[in-house]
Amino acid sequence: MRLFRTFPATALAIAAAGSVVAWPFLDVDAYRAVVGGVILALGTHLAAYFMLKRWRARNDRFLAAILAGFAMRIAAVAFGVFAFALPGRAEPIPFLLSLGGFLIVLLVTESALEYRRLRGAAVPAGSGAK
Repeated sequence: MRLFRTFPATALAIAAAGSVVAWPFLDVDAYRAVVGGVILALGTHLAAYFMLKRWRARNDRFLAAILAGFAMRIAAVAFGVFAFALPGRAEPIPFLLSLGGFLIVLLVTESALEYRRLRGAAVPAGSGAK
């Protein structure tokens, strides 16, 4: 259970679960588009997460990592639109819905796990009084 407290394992589980849930409802081309969106979202998020994790120690780098992660997510959406959706390499609606949906779900999950980590590391007020 401790493994799923880490973001990479949780992100992989969310991506796998989302892909499996979408599979029976979509035709082959739409499912390939969903899997492409999942792969692009997962790759972008894991890269941003490891950058944030590495730069977390210093406040000036932490803010830079947050901004770089935001820029990476915007670049992933733009890349997906121009490389896959517009040329017709993937069905646009399933691809963009899965890309955007997984980016949002993974961002919320990453934020929640980071909040739990920071809250667990905090020292309770008044603990050193006795």
